[in-house]
Amino acid sequence: MKPYRIFIRMEAAETLRAIRGNQSKSVVVFIDSLSVDPNKTGDYSEHDQTGRLLEIKVIGSFAITYWADHAVAEVKVVDVRRADRA
Repeated sequence: MKPYRIFIRMEAAETLRAIRGNQSKSVVVFIDSLSVDPNKTGDYSEHDQTGRLLEIKVIGSFAITYWADHAVAEVKVVDVRRADRA
């Protein structure tokens, strides 16, 4: 399977830039892994306002929200936030 492209919403990218230390590396490694395994499930899931299923993966103290757009072979990272503020 051809690797999926990763797209990160601007607000999520700003949070990513602020993460420091080992958590930063762990979050980036996870997001990068979605390109070769876009069907990777999170720790839990929820539906957005359009009914789309979003996966949420908790890494350290951060929650990463994403979904795979199989029609265009992309993974959309729509949110990165402190897990205690979900």
